[in-house]
Amino acid sequence: MRRLMTWVLLAALLGLVGSTSAKTVAPFVSISTTPDELDLGTATFFAGIHEVLGALTVAVESNCLHGPVYISTTRLEHDGGGHHIEAGDIYVRSAKIGNYVSMARPVMILPSAKGAQKVELDFQVHAERMHPPGSYEGVVTLTIVPPV
Repeated sequence: MRRLMTWVLLAALLGLVGSTSAKTVAPFVSISTTPDELDLGTATFFAGIHEVLGALTVAVESNCLHGPVYISTTRLEHDGGGHHIEAGDIYVRSAKIGNYVSMARPVMILPSAKGAQKVELDFQVHAERMHPPGSYEGVVTLTIVPPV
């Protein structure tokens, strides 16, 4: 009986040691947008300020601390060539930003955090009469920087 009790006690202790070893979860940060592609609309006469409210929702999920999230863009190129709208003439705004901010440089849209964050973005495009109507294309980039 003593031998059985020793084995049961030893097995229980080994089981406790085995169950207390820490399981490491790999850190992750994921970012998604709704919709998948940003459409700032098409105007037949693209001059003045063109505003698109609620154009893009950005969601970030993480189980670790990540740095701020920035949005940037390339200039918009006319599909017929020869014309473009500079990144500095594209503006972004969110409830966290407040006012519209030029995208001439990357714009911070979310602060450093851990867990879930979501932000809805509005855009303005400032075009001049020299910009012909039609489609313009560019690339919008979301960047999550490392935490400080």
